Amino acid sequence: MSTADSIVVPKVDSSLGRHRFYIWTAGCQMNRDDGERIARELMLQGHIPVSHPDRASFVILNGCSVRDNSDRKTYGRIDALGARKKHDPDLMVALTGCSANASQQELQPYKNKLDVIFDSRNIDALIDKMSENPGPVFDDWESFIPSELPGSDSVSRFVTVIYGCSKRCTFCIVPFRRGNEESREVQDITDEIRTKTDEGAVEITLLGQIVNRYGRDLDRQIDLADLLYHIDKHQLVPRLRFLTAHPRHLDDRLIEAVAECDSVCEEINLPVQSGDNLVLKRMGRGYDTDFFAQRINKLRETVPDIAISTDIIVGFPGETEDQFQHTLDLLTEVKFDVVHVAAFSPRVGTVADRWGDNIPAAEKMERLHQVESLQENIALHINQQLQGSWQEVLFESLTKSPVPNAPKRWSGRTRGNKLVFCDEDEPISRGDITDVFIHHSTPWSLRGSLTPKATNLAEQLELY
Repeated sequence: MSTADSIVVPKVDSSLGRHRFYIWTAGCQMNRDDGERIARELMLQGHIPVSHPDRASFVILNGCSVRDNSDRKTYGRIDALGARKKHDPDLMVALTGCSANASQQELQPYKNKLDVIFDSRNIDALIDKMSENPGPVFDDWESFIPSELPGSDSVSRFVTVIYGCSKRCTFCIVPFRRGNEESREVQDITDEIRTKTDEGAVEITLLGQIVNRYGRDLDRQIDLADLLYHIDKHQLVPRLRFLTAHPRHLDDRLIEAVAECDSVCEEINLPVQSGDNLVLKRMGRGYDTDFFAQRINKLRETVPDIAISTDIIVGFPGETEDQFQHTLDLLTEVKFDVVHVAAFSPRVGTVADRWGDNIPAAEKMERLHQVESLQENIALHINQQLQGSWQEVLFESLTKSPVPNAPKRWSGRTRGNKLVFCDEDEPISRGDITDVFIHHSTPWSLRGSLTPKATNLAEQLELY
């Protein structure tokens, strides 16, 4: 059942125009989940989603602030829509997401181009503005295209379980934009998972800025491990993931839940950010490399096949060559499956911004490329170990091949979140979970088939 088919459209006064709305979303999975939720609520009000901003009478910008460049992209969109408003006076523009909580000084140059600024967790101000200023749409749902609802056709969906962040890493602006932690009740989470699985979701990822601090602010004692056991016990979804976890709050009970819950995939994102203890202290991370290594060892002892990804920041203020080398050493020792690396970006309002962005941009990029080069070799080695094995894969879509004129390929992900491609002519449907024989690997993906396949005689002899 599609999302559009499952939503009950209320009776709307046909004399009132409704809006065609478009939601532009930038940034993390949490923003994507917020965007989908906003779209659902607007549809329940009788407004119609469209697939391009040029078709919209109301554009909602769901901005990201994790880096300075992210905010600039959002502000650039506001400027472009402001220019369009001069020729299209009926156009209305809203701002939400992290960008909506920027300082008054930052937002002042753009306020005259915005009709409403609202918090993504409470869209009453948006709904009121759309009601007060009816749009030009008077027809019913005749022109609505179901696939235009964000996320409605995906078999992998997101559910936010905890909003905000009460930590204060010195480089991060998110707590100032998202506010302190606020966990959702288990029943609300359960209901949303059921809604999304009824619509065809096969995999759910639980989201939070620090997802493993879930429940600390609730009246009754509960944590993320309890939530995983609850979802698994009630068989709410075939596959379950969570992100992003903080190393300091990765306790043994959560690790055991990953091992014991059949639906929880053997994969975790655990951002270390740096391999140097002094840099970690200045980042305000609350752990050192010995503590991090101990958590990694516990993960691998308890969940032997677990895939571990991490985040790295290079060029943090004052980071020396030796300190950066410690990060390379840690990557070499731990051997992560995936490393997300970014150059330090100063954010106004954070402690780190006051220290000055004193690593030249060229040096940052050199360090970033060193991390990428090292990780490419590590990932290739890890993925090569999967050749000749069977992996459970959830297939998500047919994708265009990067090779010109080549046929499309099925793409899916293993329980370890590794991207897998299969030929288009394989008997596969979207949403299938099936075992795939891996016959080729790169640092970034795997190739496989539903039957054993070898590329030369030597491999065939080895396989059989």
